[in-house]
Amino acid sequence: MCLGSFIIFIAVAFALDVRFSKLPNKLTMCGAVFGVMFHVWSEGWNGFLFSMLGAGVGFLLVFVLYVIGALGAGDVKLFGAIGAIMGAMFVIQTLVYAILWAGLIGLFLLSVQRKIRATSRKLSGWLFTIVALRKVEALFELKQQKNIKFPFMYAVLPAVSITIYYSLVGMR
Repeated sequence: MCLGSFIIFIAVAFALDVRFSKLPNKLTMCGAVFGVMFHVWSEGWNGFLFSMLGAGVGFLLVFVLYVIGALGAGDVKLFGAIGAIMGAMFVIQTLVYAILWAGLIGLFLLSVQRKIRATSRKLSGWLFTIVALRKVEALFELKQQKNIKFPFMYAVLPAVSITIYYSLVGMR
C-alpha cells in the first residue's frame, strides 16, 4: 500500500517538475502528511517517530544543498516528504544515488555543450579556494555562478528506482 502510493507520488512529482520546473507545496505537503498518517495508522507512536525522523533527515540534508544554491526549495520539501513516507535510511540512500545521477547528467550535458574543460578549470579553482585557502564563504558564491540547470527529478527518479530495487532485494 505505502510503496504503491509512493511510486504514484514520485511519478506525479517527476511529471510536474519536468513540465513546470516546480514542485508544488500541495504535492509535497500531501506526501508528507500521507507518510505520517500512514505510519501512525499502521505502527502507532513508533510509526510517528519513524516518519518524523525520515522527514527531518530528508529535509535537513537537502536544505544544506539548498543553502549553497545547488537545489531549489521544492527539492527540500520533496525529500522531506520522501523521508516521511519511506523513512530516514531510504531518503539518505536516495539522496546519495540522486547526487551521483545528477553528476552523470551534468557531465553528459557539459560534454554535449563542449564545456567540460572550461567548467573543470572553474571547478578546480573553486575547490582550491575552499580546501587549500580555507575560504568556506566561496561555497555561497556558487549561487551567483551561471550553472547548467535541469530538473533534479531527472536524477531523483532513477535514484528512487535503484533504492526501491535494493530495498526489495535486501528483503529476500
